[in-house]
Parts: sequence; C-alpha cells; structure tokens
Amino acid sequence: MDLSDLDSLLQPLTDDEPCGPDLEYDPEFGEMDRAAQGKPEQQYGDTIVAAEEPEWKEVKKLAESLLSRTKDMRVVVFLARASLNQQGFVAFEQCLRLLRGYIENFWDSVHPELDADDDNDPTYRTNTLVTLCDDDTMLRELREAPIVSSRAVGRFSLRDIEKSTEPTEKPVVVKTDDEDDWSSSKAEEPAETAKGPTPATIDAAFTDADIEDVQATEEATRLAAEHLAEIEKQVTEKVGVNFAVSLAPARNLLTEMNGIITKQLRRRGVGVEEVSAASSDATDVDAVVADGGPDNNGTAVTQIVSQAGYVGGKIATRQQAVKALEDVCDYYELNEPSSPLPLLIRRAQRLSSASFLDILRDVAPDAVAQAEALSGAVASNGSSTDSSSDSESSSDDSW
Repeated sequence: MDLSDLDSLLQPLTDDEPCGPDLEYDPEFGEMDRAAQGKPEQQYGDTIVAAEEPEWKEVKKLAESLLSRTKDMRVVVFLARASLNQQGFVAFEQCLRLLRGYIENFWDSVHPELDADDDNDPTYRTNTLVTLCDDDTMLRELREAPIVSSRAVGRFSLRDIEKSTEPTEKPVVVKTDDEDDWSSSKAEEPAETAKGPTPATIDAAFTDADIEDVQATEEATRLAAEHLAEIEKQVTEKVGVNFAVSLAPARNLLTEMNGIITKQLRRRGVGVEEVSAASSDATDVDAVVADGGPDNNGTAVTQIVSQAGYVGGKIATRQQAVKALEDVCDYYELNEPSSPLPLLIRRAQRLSSASFLDILRDVAPDAVAQAEALSGAVASNGSSTDSSSDSESSSDDSW
C-alpha cells in the first residue's frame, strides 16, 4: 500500500454510507481471519508437525479488497499486521496512519459500529484497538520484525538486539600457549553467542545497511508511535476515561526501536531532526545565554539548542534527561560491556513517556488494582481532600 492508496482510503465511500456496509460476515472477511491464524505446532504420537506462519500475503490481499468496500478498524489491524510481516515498518506506519484517520474523520460510522442499543457502547471498537497490544500476536511480531537489514551481516530485530545485550552465562575463554597457566587466560567475545548476535554484530549490520533504509525505518517507528499516542488521545476524548484504552505496550516498543536506530544513525554521523527548525514555539528550544553578558551590539548572546542536547551539565527538559540516559548507556556499553546497568537504564528509557499506571503495570503489576482503587477514592472525595489540614498534607509526603 502506498500513499496514493492511503489518500483514497480516507475518502468517503458514498454520501449515504461514508464507511460502507459492515462486512464482518462477508466470505472475504472470514478468509482473512483464517489466513491470519496460522497453525500451532502439533504432535501426533512421536511425530511433531512444525507450526505454520499465517499466510500474510493472502491476508494483505483480502484486507485491501475489503477496504475498497468498507471502512473497518478490524480490517486495518489485519492489514497492519500483514504489512509489518510482509513489507516492514514503513508500510506498518501507513496502516496506523489510516487507522488514525478513520478514528479522527469517521468515528460516527466506522466499523465495528457503536452499540446503539446500549447507549452507543464503544466496547467493540476498544476491543479491536486492544489487539494492537496482544502479546502473542502484535507485540511478538513487532519484536521479531527486522529493524535493520544488511546483505553482508544479516537482518536483525528488536528481539535479536535485546538478546545481544543480555549477559552471557559463561565467557569464551582462550588459553595461552602455557596450557597450565590459567591466570593468563582471557575472555574473548565471539561473533555469535548461544542466545544470538553480539553487539558488535548488530553495529556491523547497521554500518553496512543502506543509510536511506535506516533513516526510513527511524522515521516510520517514530511516526507509528505518534499515531498510537494520538489514537489513545482521540479515543479517550470520544468515549471517556471509563472506556479508554492504553496502547503503551506497542508504543513503548516502537519508541525503544526508534532510540536504537537513532543511536546507530548518530554513530554513522547522521543526525536525526528531533525538533522542527521552523517551530516558533518557545517550548521547542532552550535559549541559553552564553557568557552571561551582552555582545558588541548590546544584546544578549544566545545559543539555541534543541531539546536533545543540554549545556553545562544542566538538564532542563525531559528530552534532555532521556538523552542523558542514552549517554550513560553508551559509556557502559563501550567501556564496561559486562555491566548489567544498560539493561536497567533501557527499561527506564522505555518507561520515560509512560503514565503512572503504565509504569506500575511494568514494575509492580500486583499493585495496579490498589492504585486504581486509591485514585477512584481520591477522585470521589476531591472536595474533602482539598480541605485537608497541613498535617494531613505533610503525611502524604511519605508516598
């Protein structure tokens, strides 16, 4: 699917039915669903039949055919999965852009429809969106989709890169000529470990990969994360917080991938534009007065720096904090490759844009119910909370 197709798919099908009919029971819809299932591994006695991947080519063909006759969020999700597995992140981003367009422009009539018999209940739609964060399908496929492809080195996914940074159980030990002198033995990092490629292999793949392909994947992962964030926002505004959905698991994976790609582009000397130069919003740049005094014209000497950087060791924005974490990771990966700290810092980076409840789900899932109950209690007793005494306020600091 290219951009011209996307533009046509965002046009009303007819004046009377801008989203067309609901084709859930159309034969093509059933064929698409079955083709996306694949077959799990099966065992008959001592015989093991290998699992079969979904027929993504067929899924994509059927989804595109259906979208020529209907506007259906479920079909777009199938198309997004097929496009990711068949074409990569650029096509995946276009599908999320289409889904976002359906929600922004066709909310009243897009399929699956709101339940008119139950006060326009949006559950059918929110359940469709939740499949974008299914561990066994979408999230697994995101982790396994290649984010870099090199003819000489190979193709590697986020899962491969995560494995490459996992500490190995045993180092590869190379003995010296003196077979009995283990004190002079040294550990040598192999090109591949039992768990997967090494960081050096990943770096080599990014170095050999076509720079335009790497840049396209960087842009696609960044925009895809933005689409998911906007979809969350739009749906929450339309259905209220009680029916809101969180797409943070998928969004965080895309953000993590984008950070990896951005780092590799910087390593190759290619900058990634993080703040639009055309933006006049004062929040988009940090103005730093250099030397603390006027120049020859009597005006302050000002240095404009993007939010990606920071001056004088002082961090003033969240973007700068995330960049600082990236710099810390770079140091440890370069100078202390056996340190587990980068694994923890990467987790902190991944959670930097998450909400409080999303962070709690990640680090302490058992506490989510208690936090949700507490937030509900606070909301229902807001007036009494506002009139709390100073002593009660100070006790809250224990949190």
